[in-house]
Amino acid sequence: MGLEDYIPDEWVWESGSGSAEKAKEASEKFKEQVRKASAWIKRTQKDEGKAKKQDMLLANFLVKIILNRKFDDILDLLFKLIDKWYPSNFLLWILSLVYIDISDKIREINNMESIVFDYKIWEQIDFNDPEVDPQVKKRINFWVEDIILSSTADYSHLLTNRLIELLEKKEDDILIFVNSVFNLFLKDINVTISPSESNNILLFIIWEILKKIKSLDLEEI
Repeated sequence: MGLEDYIPDEWVWESGSGSAEKAKEASEKFKEQVRKASAWIKRTQKDEGKAKKQDMLLANFLVKIILNRKFDDILDLLFKLIDKWYPSNFLLWILSLVYIDISDKIREINNMESIVFDYKIWEQIDFNDPEVDPQVKKRINFWVEDIILSSTADYSHLLTNRLIELLEKKEDDILIFVNSVFNLFLKDINVTISPSESNNILLFIIWEILKKIKSLDLEEI
């Protein structure tokens, strides 16, 4: 006997065949409500488990990032997004462009090969210059692939719905942060880009990602 077999007293205290029929109907209705509630609890607990796992992963990498002075300029922006409850898997993806260990972890979890990227030129060059090695743009494409992997493989319904809600607000904070990370990546390899072009590229990437995650079979929780 489980909770779904329980019938509240007020549904069965009357006598007679009519009362018995009502009790049976009420019992079936109650069982269905319990079934739905139990399913919701299980989904929520599973999603909470995924959320905690991703939060721990972000926390572990944050310790290393905070200790590296290279990332000082993006930390305030990152913590602002954490305070706004942007999902950890999304923030991890953004950081993976400048912290290859995160990309390696995302790909390990999804049984993908690690990215090999060892490129830098000694003279500053523009992003659109024909002399820019194609592997730079290939690395950016892998970056986008990482977020699709981290957002669509074994995804959390709670986190994904939250991310859609936040991205649809089109807040400046997220674009500023992604821009900061993107430009840090380019600065490391001595490539420059205009603010307007950087914005256009990243807006395109963000909205493509939004379309991708909105196409998932998401449950309202």
